[in-house]
Amino acid sequence: MSLRAKLVPQVEFEAVDGDSPTGGIGLVEGTRPDSLFGVVPIGPIKISLLSAEQLTQRLIGHAFGDVTQHVVTANAQFYVLAEERQDFRDCIRGADYVCADGVSIVVACKWLGRAKATRIPGVDLVSDLCRSAAGLALKVFFLGGNPGSAERSAAILTERFPGLRVAGICCPPKGFQSDPEVLSKVLSEIKESQAAILFVALGAPLQEFFIQDHIRPMNIPVAIGIGGSLDIIAGEFKRAPRYIQRLGLEWAFRLAQEPRRLARRYIVGNTLFLFYLVRYLLGYEAHTGRAD
Repeated sequence: MSLRAKLVPQVEFEAVDGDSPTGGIGLVEGTRPDSLFGVVPIGPIKISLLSAEQLTQRLIGHAFGDVTQHVVTANAQFYVLAEERQDFRDCIRGADYVCADGVSIVVACKWLGRAKATRIPGVDLVSDLCRSAAGLALKVFFLGGNPGSAERSAAILTERFPGLRVAGICCPPKGFQSDPEVLSKVLSEIKESQAAILFVALGAPLQEFFIQDHIRPMNIPVAIGIGGSLDIIAGEFKRAPRYIQRLGLEWAFRLAQEPRRLARRYIVGNTLFLFYLVRYLLGYEAHTGRAD
């Protein structure tokens, strides 16, 4: 089978009226039903083709609703987990928006789907949503991160965006999901906060399962898994300079700060990601059915 035969047909956007319920993004022409929703399938996951501005506008609109919108900020680690774990694959499939957090996912969209996806890092999405939420009196909740990161992030974002309403801050101990008493307390705190937007910084895959299993039933309007974003916002770790981000080497900058903890995730994980990506491109069928 040729490489060309393995690729998803080219997708393009149509201009639509700004008042359209699609939030300014048109229907996507293509042969797959998925294309009608502005997504491109890459192996086991499907990536949204919304821009950062379009995604922010949509989520702010959802923040006034009463049904949870699960947002996934996917990178190479997510792709590998989705290849290797059926439960995680199903969880990601059930999410409402999956954006390209890492440059590796952007490249995969270009190679596998011939589509241009916008990179939307979780740390930027947090800031964009807080900026908009501050002007609309929407309440936000910060969950997770390293001890103290959520508090410092909330203080920084409140100063940066006057009027931001922080409904709650919680940094539960590691493994709290396995302790019924602690879990119940955390969930009660979230529910009582009546937050419109919940930022979940528990790391993958825990944060995705937490949103799926516990937040959806509570109908928190918007719930986003943001990984280590709070630690970066709090200044616990430096973010890569812009030129390193543009080169797609932000992961290497992050690895240099925590080599012992992140070596396996980035070195082994990125190697596995490339393996799965090349396997798909070469036409191997071991993953058949995962993107259905």
